[in-house]
Formats: sequence, C-alpha cells, structure tokens
Amino acid sequence: MLKTNYHTHYSICDGKGEAEEYVVAALQKGFTALGFSSHAPVPFENPTNMNQEDLPKYLKTIQTLKSQYQGKLEIYLGLEIDHIHEHPEPQKQLIALPELDYSIGSFHCMWSPKRKEYREIDSTPEIFRAILDEDFGGNIRQFVERYYQYLAELLETLQPTILGHFDLIKKNNPDTLYFKETEPWYQQAVRDMLPYIRKYEPIVEVNTGGIARGKTKEVYPSPWILYELRKEDIPIMINTDAHTPDLLDAFMEEASYIVKDVGYRKVWNLTSKGWIAQPLD
Repeated sequence: MLKTNYHTHYSICDGKGEAEEYVVAALQKGFTALGFSSHAPVPFENPTNMNQEDLPKYLKTIQTLKSQYQGKLEIYLGLEIDHIHEHPEPQKQLIALPELDYSIGSFHCMWSPKRKEYREIDSTPEIFRAILDEDFGGNIRQFVERYYQYLAELLETLQPTILGHFDLIKKNNPDTLYFKETEPWYQQAVRDMLPYIRKYEPIVEVNTGGIARGKTKEVYPSPWILYELRKEDIPIMINTDAHTPDLLDAFMEEASYIVKDVGYRKVWNLTSKGWIAQPLD
C-alpha cells in the first residue's frame, strides 16, 4: 500500500513544528504523498484554528514546498474546514478557494445559547460535560443527534472532498460513559447520515488520530460504521490527523487491517493523476 496522509496540521493552527519538518519526516518514513490540511479560519476567536490573516501565508508556504520538493514527494494543499451552523457563508467561501487541491469537512464547534459562545465538542472532558449539561439539559441523546444533524448539514452546505472523523462525538465517551454505540437510537443517528453521504459523495476518512493521541481505543469511524459504509460501497481513505511529524504514519497499518476486516479492498489517494482507488493488498 502506498504510504500517504492527507490530514496534517502544523504550528500555523494547533499542530507542532513547521510545515517542512513534516515533509522531511514524510520522506524519512517512505511516503509517496503528503497533504496539508490546517484548520481553516472560523468567524470567531478559537485557538485551534488559524487566524484569517494567516491564510495567505499558509497557502504560500505549502505552494512553496510543492515546488521545492517536486520530484521527491507529492505535496498537496488542503484545508480542514469547519461547518458553522449559524455562519455558513464564510466557510463556503473558504472551500471554494481555487488554490486548494482538496478539502476536509469537519464539525468541531457548537454554539451555546446560554454562554453566547462556541465550544469544541472534542475539547476536554470537562467542556464536553458542560455542553451536555448546559445546552442539552444532560440529555446525551439530544446532544449526539444534534451532532449528526450538523454533520449532515455540513455535507449539504460545504460538499467537501473528504468527510473528517465521522464519529468525533465519541471522543469524550470513554468506556461508554455517556452512551453505548449498540443503542438503537445511536445507530439510527449514524444511519441517517448515509443518504447524505451517498448524495454528496465525499471520501470518508478512516482517522487514526484519536488512537495516536491516546483519546480513543478505535479509529474514527468505529468498525461497525465502516461495515455500514462498505455495504453502501462508500469510498474511504486512511489518514492519521497528524499534529506532530513523528505521528505522520501512526497506526496506519492497524487501520488497513481494520478496513480489510470489514470488507474493503481499496482505499482512495490523491496523486498527480487525480484521485485513484488503490488496492489494500
């Protein structure tokens, strides 16, 4: 299997190290392609995302690296773009940037009417609990269903190339603290996403970042969800969501075993010839 990763963050957003450090690491690890996907600006202050004034610098940095390493490593310019339910237009403008080779659509931030601020659903366990209690009256089902509703809205609004970490809502649910994925209501919330995926045709990433950073015991999405996606013949890819150069290839091999176990035989990669389906064996 070709060694590639298209979900990469460096210090211009919430990653560590400079962009070229990731390129050097990719070459050392035998990668054939590396895509950068820093967190795009959002219309409110948030330390995870790059500042709006840094966007031109980001675009230029990756374009420069493309030229410098031409013939040594395929480098691609992407953005991880948040769906902001209350302010979709700025995000739609970002996803239409002509410089981009691809986009990752993700949902991280939820508006709190009580606090009048956005909070990240995948932040600390304390913030997750505060969102649950203050904005959903402790009703985890309403919280989770809202997340998947917004994820469906993301596909409809942004139509990204890639759907990022499908079930991120599970990050702060260690040892089924709040819900079980076997519960019918949870599985229905997931299945309600499938018509949107079929309609807007994103590539769904199998994301190893939660495991690599010790936040989850499984990839995003969980294997049972991957099985549902495979039944619908929905294309997938493997990404590591790297925030440090050393984790560029974290748990890639394990992820390939997981996707083969649920019946996938190919993953998608971006190459100089466009998107291709690459055999896993």
